[in-house]
Amino acid sequence: MINLLLPVDRKAVRAVYRHRLFVVGGLLTFGLALIALIIVSSFAFILSLRRGEVLGQIMIAKQQFSTDALAKVQQTVSEVNASINILGPVPGHESVADILKQLIDKRTAGIQLISFKFVAQENGTVEVAGKSQTRVALLAYLEALRAEPRFSKIESPVKNIIRERDVTFNLTVTMAPPK
Repeated sequence: MINLLLPVDRKAVRAVYRHRLFVVGGLLTFGLALIALIIVSSFAFILSLRRGEVLGQIMIAKQQFSTDALAKVQQTVSEVNASINILGPVPGHESVADILKQLIDKRTAGIQLISFKFVAQENGTVEVAGKSQTRVALLAYLEALRAEPRFSKIESPVKNIIRERDVTFNLTVTMAPPK
C-alpha cells in the first residue's frame, strides 16, 4: 500500500496515531493498576481482619498463660507453707529442729548420723539411720537417748547389735506426750 498523502499530512497522521497509542496505553496501564489496587486492598482488608483475630487469640493466650503461671505459683506457695507448718512448733509440742538437735547432741564418740525421717503423728516419731564404729558406742548412744525424758520409746532392732565393728543402725524414736 502506497501512502499518497503529502509529507505534512503524513506527520499529522503519525502524531495523531502516537497520541491515540499513548492514550490507549495509558488507559490500559491505569486499568491494570486499578485492578491491582483493588486486589491488594481486598487482601489488605482480609489480612487486617485476620490480624485482629490473631491479636485477640494472643491476648487470650497471654491471659491464660498468666493465669496458669499464677496457679502454679499459688500451688508452690501452698506447698512451702505446708512444709513450714510441719517444721514449725505445734502448740504443746516441741519444734522439729529442737527434737533433731537433741538427737544430734546425744551422740557419743564413734556415732555418725546419716538421716532423719520425721513422721508427724499424735506422738511424733523420728526414724534415725546412722553408722557406729563399735557396738559399745551404739549401746552408749541408745542409753543416752533412753535417759532423755523427751523420748518415750526407743526402738532398736536386734540386727543393729549383731556386728562388733562398723555397725549400720536404724532407730525409731517416739516423742513423749506434751505435759
